[in-house]
Amino acid sequence: MRWARALADPTRLKLFLTILRGGELSCGELAEQFPIAQSTVSHHLNILMDAGLVAMRKQGQHHYFRACPEALKQFAHTLTEWARPSAHAYPEETEHTHKEG
Repeated sequence: MRWARALADPTRLKLFLTILRGGELSCGELAEQFPIAQSTVSHHLNILMDAGLVAMRKQGQHHYFRACPEALKQFAHTLTEWARPSAHAYPEETEHTHKEG
């Protein structure tokens, strides 16, 4: 479910879709496409990596990012399961309820 939280942020979703469409891209190449600092792009990429949505390959001083096919399969499977009429509750619906104060 970390992927859902990671993709809930509009900037991360756009970064992820850019990587998905563009194949393997460096952090610098991604930063050129977004009106945010490269350090902010790097921060978002780390969250996407922690969620298992992207993988990184280091070559010299450059870091290259690509989408993880297995994560995409799991993402699609989960969405399909949620869409089934017999689905009664979402997996984390009761685990992460907000507690006030």
